[in-house]
Amino acid sequence: MDPNLENEKNRVPEGTIVVIFGASGDLARRKLMPAFYHLSREGLLPEKLRIIGLGRRIQDTDEFRDHMMRRVIQYCSHKMERRFWGPIADNMFSMKADYQEDETFLKLKDFIAETEAEWGQRSNRLFYFSTSPSHFDLLATKIAQFGLHEETGTAWSRIIVEKPFGLDLESADRLNEILTQYYSESQIFRIDHFLGKEAVQNILIFRMSNLLFQPVWNREYIDHIQLTIAETIGVEGRVDFFEQTGAIRDMIQSHALQILAFLAMEHPSRLDPEEIRDEKVILFKSVRKIEENDVLDYTVRGQYSEGVVNSELVPGYLDEEGVPPDSMVETYTAIKLFIDNFRWRGVPFYIRTGKRMPTRKTEILIQLKQLDVETMPTLLQKQPPIPNTIRIEIQPRAGVELQIGWKPPGLLTDVEPTSLTIGGKAMLKEPKAYERLLLDAMRGDSTLFIRYDEIREMWKIVDPIIRAWKKENERLKQKGLKLPSYPAGTQGPKEANHFIERDGRKWTYLEPSR
Repeated sequence: MDPNLENEKNRVPEGTIVVIFGASGDLARRKLMPAFYHLSREGLLPEKLRIIGLGRRIQDTDEFRDHMMRRVIQYCSHKMERRFWGPIADNMFSMKADYQEDETFLKLKDFIAETEAEWGQRSNRLFYFSTSPSHFDLLATKIAQFGLHEETGTAWSRIIVEKPFGLDLESADRLNEILTQYYSESQIFRIDHFLGKEAVQNILIFRMSNLLFQPVWNREYIDHIQLTIAETIGVEGRVDFFEQTGAIRDMIQSHALQILAFLAMEHPSRLDPEEIRDEKVILFKSVRKIEENDVLDYTVRGQYSEGVVNSELVPGYLDEEGVPPDSMVETYTAIKLFIDNFRWRGVPFYIRTGKRMPTRKTEILIQLKQLDVETMPTLLQKQPPIPNTIRIEIQPRAGVELQIGWKPPGLLTDVEPTSLTIGGKAMLKEPKAYERLLLDAMRGDSTLFIRYDEIREMWKIVDPIIRAWKKENERLKQKGLKLPSYPAGTQGPKEANHFIERDGRKWTYLEPSR
């Protein structure tokens, strides 16, 4: 196909208004504005585009443009070029907002009407909820109350809802009931930015397009699977948000379980969005639900204390500005899950995530079972069996590493582990997750967004853990105790090591960032 035609096919439709609620927040600065800049570089943004940032502490339009330009320079992966930034900045506006007040939405409605009069057409509208989850239902209701959700002819109106979708199953159901009261399913885009990463999408292709791996992708050959999502950052000014979510809602209920689904789901008959979602729901229903009384046997929590990350002394979580001194919110958690179906019965899936870890890394380790010594040639029986592993790195690099046994050159018959690596630097040119997801939402492609029945099943996995932890928090407070701690920049609480070692296994070591 002609590249120009392909580019035109992928472009955002002309006459699109993007409204970002919470535009003064961390997500807009770090992710959304750099994503718009990258889309501009690729020639995918239309001439008729408006970006409106709303927030309680937002600057006036000129200061807002300058502030966002500095953040794009800081966070984007390309050198800033004004020919690409200028068209965005010229069409970017800000508006101070109190989401409780009708006046905010009247001003927004007037702004949209003025823009449509200037363009001479009905606008497409994308409303991005980049706020605390506690505002989602209010924003959805107010947008509908002032008729901004209505679609006319080919002009569409859509909302992007950030994670977490609710804080438990009950609140998620309540939020979804409000959304579906005003919006059709085709208008609702529930986002998980991990699904926009090329390496996550590649999990399915890696599994399903290589006959080499299909026969071993089951309980007969796999000993266990580890999923690690490690961050070096702390709460980064998002204390209010993190105090509501903790690590389990922020990472496990969303990113980790979605990756688990891609790893463990059955093959769909075709790579159709709805069929992939159907298989994910079936997988989530097969995850063994942990009984509340057993939660402490299947989970570990912790909070980071003062330590050194990237050669910098950083404070502990309880010393971060705005964190209550008696906070029991976990910054680290490890969970062991089982999937009760024919393919995976008996295989443990260990999931861990933490802030202020020694390195930023998301990776999957698939360890195959060790060879039975009796099946090995006599000379090799003296050597400890070397398990084969498949390591899939999602970030910061994207790639796959296979570990196999190999005889090194020499007179002795010996075996040492040897790695075969695919990807790495060459895959760093992938589009960023938010670029892909913003573009897909504006083009109406919901493939990489989450359907609500998936969210319900994910909450069913996590809810018993949250309830049990809440009861345990009360018990600890009564005894004057706190959560286990781990110095920032280390591997996590020692309790997490005991947690996996009692099964005769070890976590993969996280090399400190250099």
